[in-house]
Amino acid sequence: MRDQAVQSVANKLIKRISVYCVACVLAIGAVEGGYAWRHLSEDFDQGLKLIAQSQLPLLAASVWEAEPLVIQRQLVQISQHPSIGYVRLRADIGAVFEVGDTALHNHPNARIFNLAQPYDREISLGTLELAPDPTVLYAEVGRAVGVAMLGYGILCLLIIVLLKREVERPLRHILEYVGASPDRRNSQDLVAARGQDHRRDEIDIVVEGFQSLHKEIDKQMRELDAEVANRTQSLQSAMESIQQLSTMDPLTGCYNRRLFNERIVQEAERADRYQRALTLVFVDIDFFKRVNDTHGHLVGDQVLCHVSTIMRRETRESVDWVVRYGGEEFLLVLPETDQEQAIGTAERVRAAIAAEPLFVRGQPIALTCSFGVAQYQPDEPHVAWLERVDKCLYTAKQTGRNRVCVWENRDIQI
Repeated sequence: MRDQAVQSVANKLIKRISVYCVACVLAIGAVEGGYAWRHLSEDFDQGLKLIAQSQLPLLAASVWEAEPLVIQRQLVQISQHPSIGYVRLRADIGAVFEVGDTALHNHPNARIFNLAQPYDREISLGTLELAPDPTVLYAEVGRAVGVAMLGYGILCLLIIVLLKREVERPLRHILEYVGASPDRRNSQDLVAARGQDHRRDEIDIVVEGFQSLHKEIDKQMRELDAEVANRTQSLQSAMESIQQLSTMDPLTGCYNRRLFNERIVQEAERADRYQRALTLVFVDIDFFKRVNDTHGHLVGDQVLCHVSTIMRRETRESVDWVVRYGGEEFLLVLPETDQEQAIGTAERVRAAIAAEPLFVRGQPIALTCSFGVAQYQPDEPHVAWLERVDKCLYTAKQTGRNRVCVWENRDIQI
């Protein structure tokens, strides 16, 4: 949803108000223009009547006395009025006098007045035609309409400026804050740009509510993150425990046979790749069944733990690994160790086990182990290798136990 374009409600409101304002200004201008036209036309007609009333007696006297020059001067004087565009006097004797724009002759808005004889008002001496100057009328109407539209236009502009300041600008800041990255939102507070003389209104309430909501959401997110981290750690610990249970013998703490089957292949591949020595030692506790039969299985478990502890102690930590292969049988995997070195390790372990009896209820139980040793041969299947080690162990048990037998021994029958 964030990728979709967001239309500002403030801009939409300003645009619509602008359109409405323009429409209103035009409508008001049209109404004002019609009213001004009508009002100015009436004033113009009234002015023409006043001019005619003041000038008709003088013109009638001049026509009666047949003074063309005086008549012409009087018409020129009348035409000098700003609202008069054309003056025409037609005497009944056939004389015609004109001043101004002759194109305005017979203009629809022209006014015709009768010239009466000075001594007898019933006798006509001619007619006086007064045509208005339309440019003056248009200018007056335009000025009236322009002033009205300018006033309304300024009012609309002030409304737009007010909307931008009080609505559009705060909403834009809110939108920028909402669209910012979480880090930026956390590093700064939401501030709606308002003037210093601003009084608290609905937008401020929205901003305050948004800030409160953001703080609450941020708090909940931190709590959720902490809870997720704790649960992840617990799950990781559980997975490690499960992994350990799946790879470790729960009684002795040694690796189990499953892990041995997985890792021995990797160890053999590493020995082939880097041409390094790798030796396997098979260990079997001598007469273990006799211990179980004599002292019980709980003591037998103690024997297994006792022997495995000595084997781990006498081998290299984080390099060699001890495997409980099954029952009383153990395997020592010795990386980077050739057969001669492995014999020394096996002898050291054998001697330590024989020298450290297990004390049960204050009574010592002497323990010994038999050992079979065989070095890995390049590209040898690990099954065949394990079979060689097992045959060495079998030889050690057949030849008296508590000893170490290796593959090169002549006593081994293959």
